[in-house]
Amino acid sequence: MDWPLGEVCSALSQKIPSFKAQVVSSIDSTNTELMRRAKQGLTQPFLLVAEEQTAGKGRLGRVWHAKTGDSLTFSIGLNLRMQDWSGFSLVVGMGILRGLDPKGEHGIGLKWPNDLWTGPVQSARKLAGILIESSISQSQNTREPDTRYCVIGVGININAPKNIDLKRPAVGMNELESSANASSVLLAVVPHIIENTLRFEANGFEEFQSEYSRYDILQGQQVLMSNGVTGRASGVNSRGELMIQTTSGVVPVISDEVSLVGLGV
Repeated sequence: MDWPLGEVCSALSQKIPSFKAQVVSSIDSTNTELMRRAKQGLTQPFLLVAEEQTAGKGRLGRVWHAKTGDSLTFSIGLNLRMQDWSGFSLVVGMGILRGLDPKGEHGIGLKWPNDLWTGPVQSARKLAGILIESSISQSQNTREPDTRYCVIGVGININAPKNIDLKRPAVGMNELESSANASSVLLAVVPHIIENTLRFEANGFEEFQSEYSRYDILQGQQVLMSNGVTGRASGVNSRGELMIQTTSGVVPVISDEVSLVGLGV
């Protein structure tokens, strides 16, 4: 496959002049590899794309299935210094959505905290997922927030996975846009992820809050938290925390797993 790495780096040259990119044919996990490199002191801004992942990672230890040509899997490594990391995965998701569906034609929405789905919520199918990991480098100035080497892992279905035991059917990007392939999708989404990341680093989640509400597929839905509490999703607050209306009042959700009642996803 002809990968547009030069075009990606050129698109980011004004914002991150030192940005580099690489494609590997097969690897266990792009996130794992960038974290390995970070432990060796290699923390330059970097995009790592894998044509195939043999042990791709999803949230809560899940596996992201990635076969050559069927999925786009990549990780972006950046040194970031933020006052508050809350809501960062939502901001990355909005960047991906903007790249995949700039005109709002495909009905793509965001499922808190790190998935992109498409279709009516009760029958929606997963299109993409995000996994963010980081290592902390202590700031020399105690008044400044710590710098973290942050690895943003993204998996996007190009062709819908088949013969895989999923809780519900997935969807591929080429079902929504027949000309889509891994190369074109990479070029479409990476600049938007970087743009949103830098805005978030400077200003936090609050300026994204109203935008997120337009794509929040959990809004108004009955949901179940991993601690057993049920309630109705009521949007996100200015820190990107999911607000759940329960019988005991509104509860902010920071890291619990949240699923749609009756669907288990």
